[in-house]
Amino acid sequence: MFRYFSRCIKNDKMEAVFNRIGKERTMKVLKVKDIVLKPGRPKVVVPITGNTPEKIIEECERAAALPCDIIEWRADYYLASVPDLEEALKTKEAYLDMVKILDDVNYIAGSKPVIFTVRRKGQGGQVEISKEQNDSIWSLVAQSQLADFIDVELFDENDTVDEYKLEDQIAQIHDYGGRVILSYHDFDRMPKPEEIINLVRVMYDLGPDICKVAAMANSEADARNILKATAYLTKNGIGPLITMAMGPLGTSTRVASGKYGSCMTFASGAEESAPGQADIFKMKKWLDDYYG
Repeated sequence: MFRYFSRCIKNDKMEAVFNRIGKERTMKVLKVKDIVLKPGRPKVVVPITGNTPEKIIEECERAAALPCDIIEWRADYYLASVPDLEEALKTKEAYLDMVKILDDVNYIAGSKPVIFTVRRKGQGGQVEISKEQNDSIWSLVAQSQLADFIDVELFDENDTVDEYKLEDQIAQIHDYGGRVILSYHDFDRMPKPEEIINLVRVMYDLGPDICKVAAMANSEADARNILKATAYLTKNGIGPLITMAMGPLGTSTRVASGKYGSCMTFASGAEESAPGQADIFKMKKWLDDYYG
């Protein structure tokens, strides 16, 4: 999957490139509802993973009362439970049902921002749908203006990147007043710091509001690598960012990454949605201890 970004910047040229970028770009600070997203103590996101409308609403009501800052509806869990999904997504009713659920989620979330996410199996999610189906869902959600962020995957179902299509999709979401988190996941390995830096640079050129990079830590060095890359990007005005190392060896980065420039972290409410994700109460304690 990472072959697409094999044109990495050489170490001896990296500083000059990012010095130039840093002069052209200042770090954006996003304010969404009452939440300010910036480097420092990361805002905590709780994913909703219910697979029926009733379970989704029940989870959302619990999440609204938890010590979290943002609620993410992982709609792929719901889609995976829809009978004969391929046929269902040919009907207008299937899309309208999702908007109805999102309307409830948005209402219950209240002052907490809402992220709408459909994660494919190839990116660690629960459902396999085409890019065209995903695009239709994103477009309808953007038009509804019920989600503060729409999570868009960098890679399509063929593990390729259609830059022009992504740029258009992101621009369309912006036209409806939505914000975009452009996400990259690697559940096998941790890219080298220079690879992460080049990846994020390419991602930001596509126009998202936030870039998210989550990759598997197979060693303590892997966990340090994503923190190094995050610090370098932040120092050079590239952001906002969401970065983390997945798996048991990456758990510490879910807490510490804010110090290096990441603006969000994820913690489970009802169910873990990614390897190494701690429950919300444990995460709050860790953040309190670490950031004071």
